[in-house]
Amino acid sequence: MDTLRVDICYRPLRIGWAIRTADFEAFRRAVRYSHALWGGRFNPILVIDREAETDLLIDLFRVDFIMPIGESVEVKNLPKRYPHLITPFFHDAIFIKGNQGYPHHAKVLDVYNALAYLRDKPEWKAIKEKGLRLLAWQPDDSLADAFLTHWGEYPSIDEVGTDYRALFMNACEGTVLTIDPGCQIPAAAIEHPGISFLSRYGLSRLYNVRSPWDSPGFFVGSVSDVDDLVCYWNLRACDIPLLFVDPLILARYEGLIPAWEKAMRERIGRYHHQWDGHVAIWTRREDLAEANKIFPNSKLSRCHVSDALWNGYNLQAPTMHLGQGSALGIVGSESGRSKVSFALPEKPFCDEIWFHDQHLVASMSLVGGLYGDERQTFDVPYLPELNEFYARTMHFQYNKLRIEPGRIGLVIDAAEHDTFLYALPVAELIERVFSMAGYDAKLSSAGLIARQLISQLGGLQGARVFKVPGVRRLLKTHGPGASFTRRAALQIIASKDPNRPEAKFSDHEGLFIEPRAPGEKLRPEAVFGHLVEKGLLRIGVDLNCPGCRMRTWIPLEALKQRLACDLCGHEHDATRQLADRNEWHYRRSGVLGVEKNAQGAVAVLLTLQQLDTSLNSGLHGNIYSTPLELRHKEGTEATISEVDFVWIIEERYLGKTAIILGECKDQGPITAEDVANLERIADALPQKRFETFVLLSQLAPFTAGEIKNAKTLNDKYRRRVILLTARELEPYFIYERVQAEVGAGRYGSTPEDMASMTAKIYFGEQ
Repeated sequence: MDTLRVDICYRPLRIGWAIRTADFEAFRRAVRYSHALWGGRFNPILVIDREAETDLLIDLFRVDFIMPIGESVEVKNLPKRYPHLITPFFHDAIFIKGNQGYPHHAKVLDVYNALAYLRDKPEWKAIKEKGLRLLAWQPDDSLADAFLTHWGEYPSIDEVGTDYRALFMNACEGTVLTIDPGCQIPAAAIEHPGISFLSRYGLSRLYNVRSPWDSPGFFVGSVSDVDDLVCYWNLRACDIPLLFVDPLILARYEGLIPAWEKAMRERIGRYHHQWDGHVAIWTRREDLAEANKIFPNSKLSRCHVSDALWNGYNLQAPTMHLGQGSALGIVGSESGRSKVSFALPEKPFCDEIWFHDQHLVASMSLVGGLYGDERQTFDVPYLPELNEFYARTMHFQYNKLRIEPGRIGLVIDAAEHDTFLYALPVAELIERVFSMAGYDAKLSSAGLIARQLISQLGGLQGARVFKVPGVRRLLKTHGPGASFTRRAALQIIASKDPNRPEAKFSDHEGLFIEPRAPGEKLRPEAVFGHLVEKGLLRIGVDLNCPGCRMRTWIPLEALKQRLACDLCGHEHDATRQLADRNEWHYRRSGVLGVEKNAQGAVAVLLTLQQLDTSLNSGLHGNIYSTPLELRHKEGTEATISEVDFVWIIEERYLGKTAIILGECKDQGPITAEDVANLERIADALPQKRFETFVLLSQLAPFTAGEIKNAKTLNDKYRRRVILLTARELEPYFIYERVQAEVGAGRYGSTPEDMASMTAKIYFGEQ
């Protein structure tokens, strides 16, 4: 069996609380519920009346499922708008009240689990010695909702069945700090950890990447405006330390504001980059006059919160995890599919059996394991709309998988000790991708030919042999029914192309198509032998039939002294003709032997091979398809389209999935209809998830008309067309032959790089 490394981190499920605008009671319940959950501090609150903002927040926070709070039909129906965010357990509530001896419990990790796990840890004892405080205030305090949001409170025992407040006080041996109505907020309120601290204890960022906007500081808003409170909560859910300040009740902050600012300046002093070192004022208000009056200090930067803030570029919601480790995965086969099984490493939470009904996510990244198998993969693109498809294909339960940027999340219960994943069939993935664009996709006849040819060559890198112009010319010179000698083949392979005098065999003497001794140059004889060994050329002889006097090619495995003519059936003794032969005759074989030009398969393979060389990350497999036939789901027979290849790049971290659609020709032309077809398909793919590129390749130079048509695929803000000819496809490094011409490097390691190089080479852009 093969093995691979499985890197696993554990994270709480991220819940999106759905409420209606101005529903203060629903907001308060969401905040209390969140503080009762381990990691609940990072759960966003979604205001369903603001649909555009809700869409952005769900994507920004990568919400695992939505929990409505409230009795309105609109709130309860919000999860139906996001069918891919499937509740991972069979209940409509987070907190389950026990009965008849069945204990009260939460369906996700809660602070009860945190306290059970931390009770004997030395770091927890140190925190207890520092002193934990439970803040208390009167319900009619004008700042009650701000206190609730910042310092936290637990839901009542009548509501959830568990007395979290008593658990906190007993385990923490804490004291109560009471804030009197109308009095100043004591600075001691921020000096001691409390309920809010416990909810996020032990959690750290999975990737230590800072957002462009994530400066700690103050949030200026109105405590009587639920939209301000929701915004404040969601900013803190992005792991930004903020203090809510209401300008109308400013006197109560007199001692707290300087203490908080001092704490924030000490915090940013630990940042690595100077440009991170700002304490900020955040506000939803267009007019910053009030904020400027409160904080006349010019060293405080200003951050205006608008809808654009939540678009995933200005602000990022980091993945918060409890801990991570690695496991050894055993790769086997089950029902023709690869399957990796592994034990879950040491857990940074309590996994005693009484917590078996609490759920969390084991977020994993698989390294290695399927090298050479390009028909299935563990490298899955971040397309959360395909969560159920991924779950049914790669696991077992339809609601237990969440795709993440660069990772796969499995929903587990706290007591699980091992799990498994099946490899994802690439063909099924690509069908689903085009389904998102409204197309049914299947391999065309050209796609089947190209796929078989790749298999025959041993993978995409086997197509390196087609970089030699003489090899392509040999296949074009001699059709499927023509035979030729070794001497004639070597002459074609080694000679110059009459149509491209600058192309010569010596350009490829450093090319490795198979292992050879260090310092040894590639020779035409080695190229010819490689073609025969890979089954692209078949050995035989040409013999004359005495009966019909026709010449017939007989393959090596069919040769014997007495032969029957394939043309007339005459049986004759071929001994003398065989004895007089001093040379074998060869023919194209396999798929090259049944198609006149293999429907452009050579151009497709050469393009895919160059993409594999330029874009391959090494540790992760390729996701691509040979030519596809696409049928629009709402169309007719006349709406069938074709694409010569598809290449998908699984984006890491917070980027979109890149997808390249290709049109490949031998000598062209690439028509305006070809360009329009690819543009139509590219535009149909959801821009929310995909960064689409269109690659046009041919082995002849592009004409001025072809370049003009290709340029229409770009616009003022987007470069997405990539043009490749033999000049880019033949060398090992894609741009080494134009390096001096355009003053750039030899590499094109991303589709963006290739599109920029195309704009520079063909469109004169900088």
